[in-house]
Amino acid sequence: LKPGGPRRQPAGGPRRARRAPFWRPPFRRPRAPGPRRGRRGGGPLRAQALPDFTYFGPAAMNTRTVSLPDLVTEKRKNTCLSLSEGFAGARYEGSLAATAETWCPRPGAGAPLVGQPDPGAELQKVLPVYYRTRQLALSTEKGGHRMPRKLQSELRSLEKALAREIRIVHPLFFQRFDELQLDRLLRAMPFLRLSSGRWIFGAETLGAQWPPTPGDRAFLLLSGQVALYPDPSGVGERTDVYRGAVFGEKRFTLGDEAMRDFTAGAAHCEEPCIVGVIQTASLEAAFADRAFGNSRIAQTWRHVPSMSRICKPEEEMKPPGSPSPPTSPAKEQDKEYGAIASALRDIAKVATACHLQIGQELLSTEPFADSLLVVSKGNLEVRGDICLTEKLDALPPEKVRIRITIVKATNLAGDSIFDKLDPYCLVKLGDTKRFQTPVLWNVGPNPKFDFMGVLTFADEEEVEFTVMDHDKYSADDLCGSGTIACKELYDGYSGAIQLTCPKKGIFKSEDSLEEPAGKLYIKVTYDYEKVSALTRVPKVRTWTDQELFVLGPQACWGHEHIMLQHMFMKILEQAASSTTYSLSLQNLRIIAGAPKGGTTGVSLWKASKKRFLEMVKHTGREKPFLQACRVSSLEKQMHIRDLIKRLIRKWESEEETHRLRKGMLEAAPVEEAIDPSRFRIAYRGYKAHVSVRNALNLSGGGFFDKLDPYAILRFRNSKQKPLRTSILQDAGADPVWNVEADMLYNGETALEIAVYDYDKYSADDLIGVGVLQVEQFCSGFEGTVPISLPSDKKKKTMKQMLITIGVQWPPLEQDATQTLPIAAASRTMHSFA
Repeated sequence: LKPGGPRRQPAGGPRRARRAPFWRPPFRRPRAPGPRRGRRGGGPLRAQALPDFTYFGPAAMNTRTVSLPDLVTEKRKNTCLSLSEGFAGARYEGSLAATAETWCPRPGAGAPLVGQPDPGAELQKVLPVYYRTRQLALSTEKGGHRMPRKLQSELRSLEKALAREIRIVHPLFFQRFDELQLDRLLRAMPFLRLSSGRWIFGAETLGAQWPPTPGDRAFLLLSGQVALYPDPSGVGERTDVYRGAVFGEKRFTLGDEAMRDFTAGAAHCEEPCIVGVIQTASLEAAFADRAFGNSRIAQTWRHVPSMSRICKPEEEMKPPGSPSPPTSPAKEQDKEYGAIASALRDIAKVATACHLQIGQELLSTEPFADSLLVVSKGNLEVRGDICLTEKLDALPPEKVRIRITIVKATNLAGDSIFDKLDPYCLVKLGDTKRFQTPVLWNVGPNPKFDFMGVLTFADEEEVEFTVMDHDKYSADDLCGSGTIACKELYDGYSGAIQLTCPKKGIFKSEDSLEEPAGKLYIKVTYDYEKVSALTRVPKVRTWTDQELFVLGPQACWGHEHIMLQHMFMKILEQAASSTTYSLSLQNLRIIAGAPKGGTTGVSLWKASKKRFLEMVKHTGREKPFLQACRVSSLEKQMHIRDLIKRLIRKWESEEETHRLRKGMLEAAPVEEAIDPSRFRIAYRGYKAHVSVRNALNLSGGGFFDKLDPYAILRFRNSKQKPLRTSILQDAGADPVWNVEADMLYNGETALEIAVYDYDKYSADDLIGVGVLQVEQFCSGFEGTVPISLPSDKKKKTMKQMLITIGVQWPPLEQDATQTLPIAAASRTMHSFA
């Protein structure tokens, strides 16, 4: 053979030679010696020496400077960057023009990924290889050759890898395809690989038009970035979309479901992109099995237990052994069967099949409350967030005030013949709360007080009683004192307290330092108020992602919500009505459950609310089906009730364990005070119930001219009519008014108190003034307020002047209570002695 000369083809056609880096002569069967026919020059075959190096690589076989688009070994800079640059029928000027845009490197090349891996990176590697392998398989089949087994196995493995990776791009869309349907879609779907700067559609200056095809068309962006413009000329507000976006010139829906797509007049590639074309023909090829599978869907729906009220005739719904009514005419039975069968056929045509992997969430553009789900294979879990909030109205009323009536005392110590006792009783609750009875002059050791005092109660431990003998010119003497625990003072208590005083004399023993000093008789009652948001923050606990229901095969979800509307969720949330908590179900989700019996996935049918209501109306079973939905809702309520009871027990156990770890088994509840600034806004326009009880140690007056006191109370800078008590003639230094009235509050910062001495023939004399700040009365007040002398008067007594008042507030309305935050600070009742 002469190098470069033509070679004669062997008999029987050309033989395939194995390609090698260096050229080798193919194997040929030995032929008889003699001249060869068909060769130029004739003559016998003569052996010639081969050249030392003859390389028939791609560069030698193809004289182009750029190779064909080998999608595995493609370089970063390439003059042909697409699987199909443009599309059939489009006219581009310079479609093979060079571009400097970079493209995805071959698998394994480039820097390693840092941090979280890109979920679409593998798709960019698998898709070009799959497309190239598919083109090779198609060309082999079109050439009339049998596809090699190796090529078949490679194509199948690439199809599985592509189906796995492409589901991540648009989970909502690809959940509507099972494995076989997705394989058919990928084989029928055209793919475009477009370089940067290409127009997918639109742009009048482009001069390219899509060829006419039956049906609609949409585009699925698999990689890259596309800019969408509202005007077909490519102008207007720009919207950038990225991997996983579905866009087109019209709205794209799959059956009755929208696919979260974008509509635009023009689409422009900002980066090199891979785009899948979703056509009507591709979807018809993917869902080819629905043509004969609708009857199977109708049979599946017919045997769903929850749908028996509308999918089965009345005769089949009767329990066995029940008396049968007179037989209806055959025409009516045929009409009933026909209506049910027609309704099932109609909904089977429009029902959407969804296929989920284990642990995958069902996605939908419409809320699940407007959809009906029927499980055909596997288990579905209805999950959601359970929020329990303490119901303050359901808590027992709390003791807010204690009313202590000092009835009398007997056998008080310190009385003598020449100096009878002038006793008064001082009651102290906690560190700052106290009240005092008026002084009884010259009554001796058995006084009768008959005085009731009111103090705010906040679970103090004990009450202290002290009986003193009043002395005008020296310190008061102790007659006796005693304490009693508050837990012994039940509502309606009536009893005596043993008083003691220090033992007098020089003969004292360590065992008895005190001696009995009489008894004090008291009565106790409490004022109760319901717990409100003013004094207590309700406890709130949320459990996220809780399993509410498990739906097995032939179970359905959503029919109760469609028929009962918002009442369905109310029925479920009423499961906590027997507890002290209110229930709120939030973020309901549908998750594919764990496999049972080897199930690898979950399949279900999904129908819209509109289609389902049409089916129910077509069968004429609205009322029986509505009643069945009420019954099934109550069954679900019982299931939720058992669940929240377990959660409440777990919650209480955790709180008890937490207290034990801190060493506070009986920890006192933390009191909380209202924020005064918020209180002034929330209670603006409300009326405060103010009580003026008595005053103590008022100065002024004399033996022959006793005080005639009265008190005036007003909110600072208020223009409303003040509260004025009655005038007590000759009441002296310890008057008792016991006056109650309502005062309008408009956000003032203080309650001002003034005590006057009435004078008939001259101006009234000011005895003293006092101030109660908003921080003291915003949570209610019961106690004494100190009265100070005016600046122009001198102090004539050693004892502090006091006035006993009470301030109570009505409960806020519900809207105002929700907007009133509570400061997490301990509440201190400011009462002064």
